[in-house]
Amino acid sequence: MKRLALAVGCLAFLSLGLFGTAEEKKLDLSKLPPAAGGTMDFQRDIQPIFAKACLSCHCAAKEKAGLRLDDGAAALKGGNSGAVIKPGEALKSRLLHMVAGLDAEATMPPDPKKALTADEIGKLRAWIDQGAKWPQSDTTATKEKAKSDHWAFQPVKRPAVPTVASGVQHNAIDYFIQARLLQEKLAPSPEADRATLVRRVTLDLIGLPPTPEEIDAALNDPSAEWFDKVVTRLLNSPHYGERWGRHWLDLARYADSDGYEKDTGRPFAWRFRHWVIEALNRNLPFDQFTIEQLAGDLLPNATLEQKIATGFHRNTLTNKEGGVDQEQFRVEAVVDRVNTTGKVWLGLTVGCSQCHDHKYDPISQREYYQLFSFFNSDAETDLSAPLPGEEEVYNRKKADFDKKKTELDQAVAAYTKTELPARQANLEKTLRPVQRLAPPPALPVAELVEPAARNDKQKQELATRYAKTDKKLMDLNKAVADHSKTAPQLSKAMTLSLGANRKTHVLIRGDFLRKGVEVQAGTLATLHPLPASNKPTRLELAKWLVDPANPLTARVTVNWMWQKYFGRGLVHTLDDFGTQGEKPSHPELLDWLASEFIRTGWDLKAMHKQIVTSATYRQASRYRPDLVTRDPLNVLLARQSRQRLEAETLRDVSLASSGLLSKRVGGPSVRPPQPAGISELTYAGSARWVESTGADRYRRGLYTWFQRTSPYPMLMTFDAPDGNLSCTRREKTNTPLQALTLLNDTVFVECAQALGKRVIEEKPDNRERLRHAFRLCLGREPAAQEQDRLQRLFAELLSMCKAKPEEAAKLAGKQLPAGMEPAEAAAWVALSRTLLNLDEFVTRE
Repeated sequence: MKRLALAVGCLAFLSLGLFGTAEEKKLDLSKLPPAAGGTMDFQRDIQPIFAKACLSCHCAAKEKAGLRLDDGAAALKGGNSGAVIKPGEALKSRLLHMVAGLDAEATMPPDPKKALTADEIGKLRAWIDQGAKWPQSDTTATKEKAKSDHWAFQPVKRPAVPTVASGVQHNAIDYFIQARLLQEKLAPSPEADRATLVRRVTLDLIGLPPTPEEIDAALNDPSAEWFDKVVTRLLNSPHYGERWGRHWLDLARYADSDGYEKDTGRPFAWRFRHWVIEALNRNLPFDQFTIEQLAGDLLPNATLEQKIATGFHRNTLTNKEGGVDQEQFRVEAVVDRVNTTGKVWLGLTVGCSQCHDHKYDPISQREYYQLFSFFNSDAETDLSAPLPGEEEVYNRKKADFDKKKTELDQAVAAYTKTELPARQANLEKTLRPVQRLAPPPALPVAELVEPAARNDKQKQELATRYAKTDKKLMDLNKAVADHSKTAPQLSKAMTLSLGANRKTHVLIRGDFLRKGVEVQAGTLATLHPLPASNKPTRLELAKWLVDPANPLTARVTVNWMWQKYFGRGLVHTLDDFGTQGEKPSHPELLDWLASEFIRTGWDLKAMHKQIVTSATYRQASRYRPDLVTRDPLNVLLARQSRQRLEAETLRDVSLASSGLLSKRVGGPSVRPPQPAGISELTYAGSARWVESTGADRYRRGLYTWFQRTSPYPMLMTFDAPDGNLSCTRREKTNTPLQALTLLNDTVFVECAQALGKRVIEEKPDNRERLRHAFRLCLGREPAAQEQDRLQRLFAELLSMCKAKPEEAAKLAGKQLPAGMEPAEAAAWVALSRTLLNLDEFVTRE
């Protein structure tokens, strides 16, 4: 019903900005009622008409299509499409065309019951022809637009922490949660066991499984602060930036290609990803993290790294198809930047105002293009951005490249100077006299002239012709061209910078060809004001977003973080804090977290620690019958939520458990094995997938090259976003295709082979090997029953492998453990494959 209402509402109020002039529309002006006789008085004749048919939409409180008819100055100024009243020229006034219904697409008012009569139209026509005089006493132009009373637009206030007499509380979070549980007459769950907690927090903070040694250290730590120590170690890990960097890249709609049909690769898109990882690892305050991504290039004495940060908005799609209107897709890119900024930092659906005033939230179309103006003059700039130590390697490679190129160039020059003229002369001798008298059409005129009689121009013309057809010279030139393709490059970064100043107009119905009134850069009137500036830039916008007076940014960010830990935000609609979004389940807790985030100086790691050290986070996730009907979605948080691992994390834990994972942090994207035929789906098969070798084959999923038109299939199977739009929350599914992928995809088969080999080499006997494999995969000791079941399974697998030696040899792989028969090695691979497919393995408890 909401969608239907939205569609009807759009049709109802779009029209004031969606029409052209009478000449453009070829309107039949003869259908207009004649002007009324006599002198029109505004208060007597016109104001009642406006009150009846217009002011419910076109007043200070609403300003549909940017038009007000409750104020003389504003009315004469017009709406988003420009002036609608031309004093003294009623026939050229679009307001008259609309109320008369001359344009079916722009008839006002939209409610037929309020339609103007012919007499009223005649009065309006006469009033405009007489100068459209508006009494000064009726002006209300100074009246401010009414502020919204919606909860999300109110200032963040730090609430008092409630008092709870019973239960376990580690910090303020627990008091808020448990106070609500007491109201609902529910009790929190007990704390999870240590092994579960270590695996949970390790997966949440760094996206990798804990090692057996790390688990043992936590289990054997007698201090009360044992968990704090684990959390501190993880927050200081370089892999923390990778884990939370991947979350941020979802918001940044990161990909390694342009999108659209040609989907050209972006070989240096990774430089922004690298910046994100490093910024998170050094705990760059979130306000600065925001400012640098939106306007790092505009900071005083901006560093290279701050400019690289602006790559956030270079992740938008780029259309390089032949014949496209480049201005259209430049505008599309700016629209994407506005919508993404609104979604990520404000949690608002600002994109709904691209074509018309927002149906539900206090965001006008004019305000949308005021935001648009902040990005409208930006230029896309690629900067040289080498990593530390890269220039030294580059200089060595460049010297070798230049040396080889010189040799190839010299070979071309020597051949051209010595051998080519002789070959040309020999070729001419083979031409028969009749060919000279009647040459083929392709033969130049100079060919008809005897060699001795040719002038310099003719000699040059023929030399050029022969050079293009000489086989040896063509091969030499190809060698030069092929070598040039191997030229070493310093890493570059895709950034934004200020370009030539562009005027910004409201785009009627969002059409880049239909420009309405000009607007200046500005923000949303319902929120805190933008500090006064002659010409505000992206830098002022970024500072406005992280101003403590902003009621949204802190709330939206802590809510996004909360969702990663509990599977659901305190506000479930992460990207819609507007009137159609869900209300917060714990409004006081949300505001306390937001105020705490600001109070700590926007310290991300401090917020992570606050959340994961709470008793709420540390609860067991076991099934509770009393919650099935009372709180099936776990909104009240009387337990922890079990969550399936995300696509990249699932790959990472498999590689880590098997011992294959390359833990190198940062750097370019890689191409691990993928099924045949995927690359052929791209434009003319242009995105060739050349598999990475060595350690690059086993890097974290974060670093996998993401081609928008043919994304890595394993990631998509496990619900990775497509990189086209900002993603605040991934869908989580459980499908048969996922199970088949875990069993048969190349990377997971290799992981099973490596895990089998690892446990054989690291432990001396089968019982210890079974226990070791179990701990590597699940992070805990197997129960006695589980150990016995594994032993029986291994015996069954060994018997099957001995019965089918050829198949067993294939399963075991090429690198067998020393001194072990293929059948026994294959049984360990099959057992490892079982463990890597357990529900507990693919789940964060």
